[in-house]
Amino acid sequence: MMTCRCGGPLRLDLGHLSEAQRFNCLTTTRLLWKCCLCGHSLWLEQAAVTGGSTSPALAEANAVA
Repeated sequence: MMTCRCGGPLRLDLGHLSEAQRFNCLTTTRLLWKCCLCGHSLWLEQAAVTGGSTSPALAEANAVA
């Protein structure tokens, strides 16, 4: 699981993903992660996230797609 600099868990911003899906650019958009504790946002390219092992957060992203 990915963690924030404060130590809190990062979750995908589902609102951002639904907007990308609405505009038909889900495969090319950057992923927006938000910390559950402090609210810090982190932008990551999809290739940077999918380059490693499969995580529950990626499964969540694939479920939305």
